[in-house]
Amino acid sequence: MSDSDFRQATSDDAFAVAELYAASGISWAPASAGEFEVMLQTGHAFLIAAEEAGVLGAVRHQENEGIGSFDLLVSSRPWAGAQLVRAVERLCQDRGIRLVRCRCPDSAIFEDYFARLGYLPIGRDFGDAGEPQLLLERRLPLLTVREQRRSDADAIGALTGDDPWVFGQGSRPGAFVAADGEKVVGFIQCSEAVRGIARVGVPALAEPYRGRGLELWMISRAAEYAETNGYHSAEMGAATELDALGKGLEERFWVRERDAWRRVFFTPSEEGEEEW
Repeated sequence: MSDSDFRQATSDDAFAVAELYAASGISWAPASAGEFEVMLQTGHAFLIAAEEAGVLGAVRHQENEGIGSFDLLVSSRPWAGAQLVRAVERLCQDRGIRLVRCRCPDSAIFEDYFARLGYLPIGRDFGDAGEPQLLLERRLPLLTVREQRRSDADAIGALTGDDPWVFGQGSRPGAFVAADGEKVVGFIQCSEAVRGIARVGVPALAEPYRGRGLELWMISRAAEYAETNGYHSAEMGAATELDALGKGLEERFWVRERDAWRRVFFTPSEEGEEEW
């Protein structure tokens, strides 16, 4: 199942999701389409796993004071539930959230299931209808964009197809990686194209991390390097994978010119100096 199969539920999904919940046995789940639609209309967010055959799973999720949480996890296909949990975690990571909590029926079966996904029990309580619930928690790895290290060489080679030996000799100026905790998942490099112009490479990202905004973060980090190292402008090839990032690039002062994206670094004028 690919990441594109995960999306926020709408009222059009009400019957399919309600059928899943009706068969789940979760006492506080919306077991009818009407109940599910009411929850959507009153601010509850549900992420679903879907394909042409229909809805395979659903989970309710939210964020409160910097902590992500989810419950009402249900699925009709093996591993669809685990993939939904990982999809919720990605949403949290993209918002800079490190802590995720889960509520589920208080059962050893569920405790073992979530333990395999990295969740540990931190307490027990009762739901609104008096049903016993188990509260679990997981601390997520931090997504970062940092300078390349010698130990990143093999991962960079796998992402780009370049000879990792070059990067294994030490940190290269203008080379940055995107990391999920200690795992390298992306690479970008800034180098000199012609005098005074920096050449920013198109970000290379592992498949599960594409389309989450990490590309813009990487490009901004490379542009920051160029600006602080004396380049007056930067350019980046107009690869097709950047088309969906057009608005985000423009908001960061990149301008599309034929076969490249270009950015000019503005130098603030001295106070009182006339601008021409």
